Formats: sequence, structure tokens, C-alpha cells
Amino acid sequence: MKKVSLKQRAAGVGIAGAATILGGIAMAGSASASSVWDRVAACESGGNWHINTGNGYYGGLQFSYSTWRGYGGGAYAPRADLASKAQQIAVARRTLASQGPGAWPVCSVRAGLTRANGGASSSAAASRSATRKAAPKQATTKKSYAAPKKTNRASTHAAPRANTGDGKRIAIARGDTLSKLAARHHVRGGWHALYNANRGSIQNPNLIYVGQVIRLP
Repeated sequence: MKKVSLKQRAAGVGIAGAATILGGIAMAGSASASSVWDRVAACESGGNWHINTGNGYYGGLQFSYSTWRGYGGGAYAPRADLASKAQQIAVARRTLASQGPGAWPVCSVRAGLTRANGGASSSAAASRSATRKAAPKQATTKKSYAAPKKTNRASTHAAPRANTGDGKRIAIARGDTLSKLAARHHVRGGWHALYNANRGSIQNPNLIYVGQVIRLP
């Protein structure tokens, strides 16, 4: 058996110790990011990473369908609640890099979420759609709401009124869609007319945002 000198043994221990320390730092960084997302999830969904209550938001971090797809979640599952916790956090990190903690306006404050401790990932740029990039600045507040693809026959086939939207101003609230707003305010021509009247601020009828102000035709 080959003898190993005391000096060689000491050097070996030093190398192993350095590897352990570096590994520990990497694991600590990952654990920190995971723990802050656990706190956000506890606030958003009670920590249930597979929740689907039918309110239009899914998973532990309550992604809307459009946000989940817009930041690459479709590569994992059709909706956030069908993806694993790790996959939801991966999409959340991309969202965080793009929108900042304000994407979760209440729970990010309660959880102490920042770009740094949330592990914001800039790889989101490659997966974002062109329509998402063109969305107005006020789109950074929280989640988006998609107008349904089909409405009743009258609103679907009515010709949109070509105007600039010089009527009453209204602010988008949680749960609103162009279709719901058109019905609520009795807009002639349905959501098509409402979209046509706000083309300057709405780039895509499937992407409107909480707090966004639009005009009735």
C-alpha cells in the first residue's frame, strides 16, 4: 500500500473542504430563492402549488393563463397548476426579471421578494411573445385577462364602429374582459367595437391589465 505524506493529506483535506464550502454556497443561494417563493405561494394560494379554484389563476403563485404561456410555461404544462413546483418557480423567475416584484403586488411585499432573492432570470426575453413586448407600460402591475374567443352571435358579427374612443373613461378591474365590459356598458358592436376604440392603448384584445384606463366608444 502506497504511503501518503502528512503534507499530501493536509492538501487533500483543504481541497475537499473548499469544494464543500463552494457547494454549500450554491445550495444556500438556491434554498434562499426557493424559500422566498414558498412565502409568496403561502400568501397567494396558501402554499398549494396545484390549486385551481376556477378564478382564472392557477398554481402556487397564481399565474393567469396568458402570463404562464407568455413566460414559457407552456413548455412544462398547459397551466401552472399542472406543472411542478420547480417549473412554476422557473417561470416566476422569468416573470420577476421582466416585471419585477410588482407582478405580485401584495404578496411580494409580504414575502420580502426582490429580483435578487427571487433569482430573477433574464432568459424570459427569448420566450416572451411579440404582443407581450408591445404591451403598454401600465401592463407591469399584475396579471392579464383574456377576452373570450366567442361571445354571442350579435356581438361576434356586428361591424366594429371606427372611432377613437372619445367617450367615458373606465379603469380595468380584476376579472374584467373586453367582452364583459362591452356587455356591462351596453357597447354597440360588442368587444370588437371597444377594442377598435382603444387600439392606441390595447395592442391585443386578449391582453388587458388591472388599472389600465380605456374609453368607451
